[in-house]
Amino acid sequence: MSIGKKNKNHLREHGGLTLAGQLPAPPKSDDPLYFWTNHPSDNYAVDLRSFADGQHESPHPISKNSGKWGGAYTGRPSLIDELAPAVQARVSLLNKKSAKHYEGTLRAWWRLFDAFETTHFASGKCPSKIVSVKDLNELHEVFANQRGIVIGYFVTFRNLINDTRRLMKLPALLWQAPKSAVPFRELIPDDQARQIKIALKQEWERVRKTWARNDAIREVANRRASNQQPFALDEEGEWLLKNWQHFQRIQQKTGRSLPTGEQILDGFDAPRLSRDGLERRVMRSICFPTLEEAEIALHMALMNSGWNLGTLTNLDAESPFLVAPHPKNQAQFVLSSGVEEETEATLQASKPRAKGKMQFCTGLVKHTSSPPFIVAAFLKRVAPLREQLKQQYTEAVKVLAQMQSSHADAKIVDAQYLKAQRLREGLRNVWLYVSSKGDVGWLNWSQQGRYKTHGQVKMGSYLCRFMVRLNEKRADHGLSPIPNITPSDFRDIYARWVYKQSGGNILSVMLALGHSRIGSTIGYLENTLFAAENDAHALRFMAHLIGQLEQGRIDLTILAQLVRDGELTPEMETRLTSYRQLMKSRIGTGCTDPRRPPESVAPNHVAGRLCGTHRCLKDCPNAKFLPESLDGIAMRVEELMTMLERLPRETWLRSGFDNELEAGEFLLDTLYPVEDVPSARVKWRKRIESGEHIIPGLGHIGPREFVEVA
Repeated sequence: MSIGKKNKNHLREHGGLTLAGQLPAPPKSDDPLYFWTNHPSDNYAVDLRSFADGQHESPHPISKNSGKWGGAYTGRPSLIDELAPAVQARVSLLNKKSAKHYEGTLRAWWRLFDAFETTHFASGKCPSKIVSVKDLNELHEVFANQRGIVIGYFVTFRNLINDTRRLMKLPALLWQAPKSAVPFRELIPDDQARQIKIALKQEWERVRKTWARNDAIREVANRRASNQQPFALDEEGEWLLKNWQHFQRIQQKTGRSLPTGEQILDGFDAPRLSRDGLERRVMRSICFPTLEEAEIALHMALMNSGWNLGTLTNLDAESPFLVAPHPKNQAQFVLSSGVEEETEATLQASKPRAKGKMQFCTGLVKHTSSPPFIVAAFLKRVAPLREQLKQQYTEAVKVLAQMQSSHADAKIVDAQYLKAQRLREGLRNVWLYVSSKGDVGWLNWSQQGRYKTHGQVKMGSYLCRFMVRLNEKRADHGLSPIPNITPSDFRDIYARWVYKQSGGNILSVMLALGHSRIGSTIGYLENTLFAAENDAHALRFMAHLIGQLEQGRIDLTILAQLVRDGELTPEMETRLTSYRQLMKSRIGTGCTDPRRPPESVAPNHVAGRLCGTHRCLKDCPNAKFLPESLDGIAMRVEELMTMLERLPRETWLRSGFDNELEAGEFLLDTLYPVEDVPSARVKWRKRIESGEHIIPGLGHIGPREFVEVA
């Protein structure tokens, strides 16, 4: 017996990708007010110099961020010199977004200090200028709360000034942050969520068909080039083939998987290319995903994974274990008779908001809309783009090293470092695409406005455009529009689906969402599912109750149906009316033909008279068991239990009471709420034993006697 050799090198199995190496260290700066963070992949140059000099004009007067400027503020050089070490220590390992939050915090407080210093006291004097953390006190805390400062800015600045005061051997300020609002999420109904999922899956299948057609076009080109028998193409196929043959020739000529726009023109101008029936956008889309195709793939994976958008866009394309076989014995799933093997794949990624905790998602390999399948298919499609990005990144790092060795200007070095860092980000990103201008782009969670939707001025997200098109289709069929949703709603919809499919199992939701503590899951469900559902139930109840009060009567059966399951259909109304017109037997069951009971139930029945036996539980086909029949059935079961102890065995069996008792207990176990049955049976047992209720044929009896059976 020997131990088999295990393959521990899985790098070759991952589409032939090779790692591009770590990002170089960020540039160094001698200015204490200008420094770089040290994040593994998303560094940012923190510039605090404006807080020393002041900022009197918008730094982005022409760009799209021009409307976001909050106004001018004066400089406080001594204060920012005190705070700079604390800022640098706290942002050292943060990414760009988190580091920019600290800059936003300082801007908000600098403007607040300017407003505070122009506020007059009751004595008519103005406060003195704030030049040090020693000058801060409870007045500034109250003023910040009165001005409604953002809670995040308040807490961040309080941490910075307390860090600085500790270094200066001063006591910390015990400022109380403003209370945060209670989070509340209102989910769309299940049927609307199902419609969104169906429409999104149709979009994904359309993308897959487009890719299959484009692959067939390339196969035809290869067959014609090698003088093999090609497939037959229609007119559109021949046009696509012509575009691809031109693009393929440029690829071979330039040695680039994605030639530039000028290279595709090949010495001609764009109108000339158009007259020949060639379009650069079409050429690129035959080989690589477009922006819309990348968005569709991302949102389809988002819908079926239960992850948030930040996690799904944080997939590491260079990881050899990104998409891997499920770690279980595959031999258990080998099926006979030629049935396809039910193999599973696992997708894994780190969650930035959970300090890098790994998240896992599984799916069957044969399911084309499962997240592992989507990611694997997308990685294969963009592999040439990734190789080209790798070449550009290698060249950018080489140029950066040359600039640093030659002591080039700091601004030029910083710009080159940002270029290398962006290329490194693209190498890690799964969701690459080719833009309409021919550039390689990738999706990330911070960029959502890429489309201009009809009737809107600002750029919107793919999801906004998707919802507009879906609601237009619903309007054509006379359906109400679905409210706008966000990518985070996909996670809530997935959690609700898991909760209902598991029968309300909170542990299943916890595993599906990747929570570390069950308390997080309970709080999540309270804020997203339970609160919304309870409010919706209460609103429906009040609306239907008021509606019935306006009609002058309250029908509890109809009210329960309206609140729980929706409107009554004509068939339901007819059935309810017919049931209510039925005559009731002694045990409260409805009877469809009380004057013609079957012979097995009433062998001595006189034709034309009403049934006198009332033994509805004895397999009577005329019996209709209603919701209000619970009390009568419980009464009859307790009567039969007493009769079982009092009657001779021969009489009991010959009369068929045993079948009647068995049928009654079966109905109580399966037809009625579990919590209501015991109380109903105990009530009738006590009434029988006390003599308050007399069993037909037995008369008055005493307490039930229990005999030990040997």
